Amino acid sequence: MKKIIVAIVVLVVVGAGYYFISPFFIQTTVNETLPTVSGIDETSVTVLKEGTFTGFDKVHTGSGTARIVSVGDKRYIRFEEDFVVNNGPDLYVGLGANGTYTKGSELGVLKGTNGSQNYELPDGVDPQEVWIWCKAFGVPFAKAVLK
Repeated sequence: MKKIIVAIVVLVVVGAGYYFISPFFIQTTVNETLPTVSGIDETSVTVLKEGTFTGFDKVHTGSGTARIVSVGDKRYIRFEEDFVVNNGPDLYVGLGANGTYTKGSELGVLKGTNGSQNYELPDGVDPQEVWIWCKAFGVPFAKAVLK
């Protein structure tokens, strides 16, 4: 009986370890194009704000360009092809202001650690900062201040 309990505990510890540690070694690349709207060409895309990602320490790092763009009547946060962030468990794209992450502001799960990607902004939201946030541990990975 003790062997079964020990085996179960070992499996749980190994599984949890894999879940929390393996993302640091896995990189995923996304190459999304900007969403299109029927009857609107690319020249009518307007960049409203822009910022550059920075990390917080040697483990939680990021770089690249974040923009708020307007396409038709929708707005998106767009990470450009130069976007890179260290991977981690449970990463989300969220918003903040004045150097503070706003809990509950998540726009979605981070689609990839590298490359261009889009996240639609809800109506009436005018973000000051875009954050890459680890919900599992409540820690920031990268932030871009938008101007």
